[in-house]
Amino acid sequence: MKKVLIFIIFTLFLTNSSYSDLYSVPAKGDANSHGGAIELPESARPNDATISLFEERKKSFIEQRRSGGRLYTVPPKGNAKKFTYEKNISSSKIDKQLSEGYLLSYLFYDNGVIKYDGKAKKGRFRDDITDETLFYTHSTGKSITSYIVGHAICDGYISSIDEIIDWPLMENTLYHGQPLRNLLNMAAGDKHVVDKRSTRFMGSFEHHRDMGLDTIALLLQGTKAKGNKNFYNNALADIIANYIVFKSGKDYDKLMKKVFQDKIKIGNEIAYEKHGQTRKHKKIAKYNGSLQTLASYSYYMTRLDFLRFAEAMMKDYQNETCVGNYLRESQEQAIKWFKYRPTKKNAQWYLHNYSKKYGSQFYFDFKGLKKRNIIGTEGYNGQNILIDLDNSRIVVTNSAATGWNVKTYMLNVIKKGKLPK
Repeated sequence: MKKVLIFIIFTLFLTNSSYSDLYSVPAKGDANSHGGAIELPESARPNDATISLFEERKKSFIEQRRSGGRLYTVPPKGNAKKFTYEKNISSSKIDKQLSEGYLLSYLFYDNGVIKYDGKAKKGRFRDDITDETLFYTHSTGKSITSYIVGHAICDGYISSIDEIIDWPLMENTLYHGQPLRNLLNMAAGDKHVVDKRSTRFMGSFEHHRDMGLDTIALLLQGTKAKGNKNFYNNALADIIANYIVFKSGKDYDKLMKKVFQDKIKIGNEIAYEKHGQTRKHKKIAKYNGSLQTLASYSYYMTRLDFLRFAEAMMKDYQNETCVGNYLRESQEQAIKWFKYRPTKKNAQWYLHNYSKKYGSQFYFDFKGLKKRNIIGTEGYNGQNILIDLDNSRIVVTNSAATGWNVKTYMLNVIKKGKLPK
């Protein structure tokens, strides 16, 4: 009887919780709820019912963040970059992926023209994938954040990638006094302060995004960097995002609008998830709730805005603009990537396995593309971009899960300029 009572109380709690719709979405058919997770595990191989379920959870999560005041947004300006389209190049493999595989969107851009514009087959899911569907950027958002760093440098808010971090909020932590370059290259000597999942600091049970950066700064008091070996972690990327806020100050909104509205020319609202305010601290009370404690790299964007971002970067690089020179410098100073492992089992599921160098939150120097200027971004479960900077080719993928071959659908397409048959 006692166990039944506890179950009833727990059920009522979930029903009245602000997160109830994330965990109680009915799983129709053969949907696997994966224990109520908000996102599909990276190892998942979901059927259509499961993908539908998690697409609904994503929408609920974004809206809850919005209603809870935990979204930073930039609206479109009405000047969205319009693309030229040609009839889709024939590719039965991509067609099949979009009909029954894990790819939800596939865009192939070649020299100013979209030559394959593919979305998951209509009717596959409860809600169709459209040009307005928001996708998590995941770690592609790290690259977006780096692109914003480039603009902050060109606009004079940051002196260079070698600027020494002098940030009152982060005083007496391992990041203070380091060159920004170390943070951008994921070589800040912080492996000992971040957990293996790269989401928690100093043994904390709380996800780093559920606490403000002021709390994180307190947790890191007295820490010192240990070496400068490459250690890829999510928490560090959010520190960079907040450093941009600190350096741009009252002009932060202006900077973000310049990047997304004037340069990328977004067609839909973009947003990132803000950190939660966990508690107030007497020692650094003045920082509590300030935006320099709340920014993140975790963006939500549409498929075409992914492409607009990619094209803007490509044109900056090609035209050798100030931001383009930042991208070139990022490429030139990129360091050896410790996860280059093209022969690893199932290597074909991850773009980063084929990259030999990592610089400023971008992947460079891909296997099989020697002496080619290629830049790549990769996000959890296949939110990827690959750009041929020499031949003006771009591939953008958004997917529900890994398990599709990045060599077939991305690297070979960039290499040859042809889609798989």
